[in-house]
Amino acid sequence: MVMILPHCDDLFLKFFDPWYDDQDRARRGHPATRPDLVRYDGLVGRRVEDLATLSEDGRKDVLARINRMTEAARNDWSELLLETEETGLAWLASIDAHYDRERIQEIIDQSDADDYANSYLVTCCEFGAVLGHTMKTLMPRLEWHRGWPYWESALFDSETGTLIPVFHWAVKKMSEYGIDDGFAGKVEVCIGILETGTES
Repeated sequence: MVMILPHCDDLFLKFFDPWYDDQDRARRGHPATRPDLVRYDGLVGRRVEDLATLSEDGRKDVLARINRMTEAARNDWSELLLETEETGLAWLASIDAHYDRERIQEIIDQSDADDYANSYLVTCCEFGAVLGHTMKTLMPRLEWHRGWPYWESALFDSETGTLIPVFHWAVKKMSEYGIDDGFAGKVEVCIGILETGTES
């Protein structure tokens, strides 16, 4: 019998939502996880700075946090890091395969939602940082639109006016909703959509 994990929105509300204040929740604009891609015609050709909701110091702090999560992922998942590809798609696929249903459920069970450093939140944020780093490497024109909390940050593609909330992708991966998606392939599909400008 296949183990069924909790839904991504339930996990988001349990482990992430408590760290928002009311203003943060209003700015989020969604009750829980965001859609994988959000395209706005009005953002085509805009600079990422035009989207800023944080001060310059706030944006620097968020980027530093994202970079620290990427480095933490390199350390925590060093045994999965393929030296010949650095932090590319093969490493991403290796991490994805490592976190199967049993391992994810174990993380959920041992995580205290009242602890900001709980394993579920940290694992999702490390995976989101890896997703962002990988996509930026494959498509250098992508930039971080920095939000708060830092996992509200999304990659921004000015050419198509698209926001990609990779940390929300990570929550979906660590849930029933996205456990079987295959995230290396998902990244490639996303890049293809941005390159062609169409989802068809």
